[in-house]
Amino acid sequence: MKKNALYIHGFMGNPKGGTFETLKKTLTKWNIHSIPFPDLHTDVKKTQCLIRDYCKSEKVDLLIGASLGAFYVLQYEEIIDKLVINPCLYPSIEIPKLRDRSTGNPIILSDKVLADFREMEKYKDIPEEQKRRSFGIFAKDDELFHFKDSFDKLFQYKEDFYQNSILIKGHHSIEEEYLADGLKQAEKYF
Repeated sequence: MKKNALYIHGFMGNPKGGTFETLKKTLTKWNIHSIPFPDLHTDVKKTQCLIRDYCKSEKVDLLIGASLGAFYVLQYEEIIDKLVINPCLYPSIEIPKLRDRSTGNPIILSDKVLADFREMEKYKDIPEEQKRRSFGIFAKDDELFHFKDSFDKLFQYKEDFYQNSILIKGHHSIEEEYLADGLKQAEKYF
């Protein structure tokens, strides 16, 4: 019987887009679910509640996130397998650098959202068991940001002999062929 995984898309991302399709094609041992997260960048607490409630109701065994979705995956408090793809570890810094795709205007976050993000970005007290159950995929040519070194410092499991992150070819939205290879390596880790 297949286990359940929840994919959390990134900022202005598509819950059923290319990354989701690559996950479904590659991780065939999993039932990959995805739902829209309309408040991903405007209501941190609501997003966290939606993730928590979905994980509990659907008995999710693996959380997968890309970019800002990966940030939320890493912040999820329950011990669970976590797979992150080009995670945005510091959205309070990175999102304000972005521009709205349709208008070209800067993205404006409320002071409350920025404060919530900054608090979460402290990455306090990450349990060693969670570090062991976290895996990061990072693209060499990510044009937005690159947090592999930070991820390695924060999430490296000190008693593990296997690296829990990899660097692969690709951009922020990793091309299918490269992402598929990275996902196969992640699957071996888990």
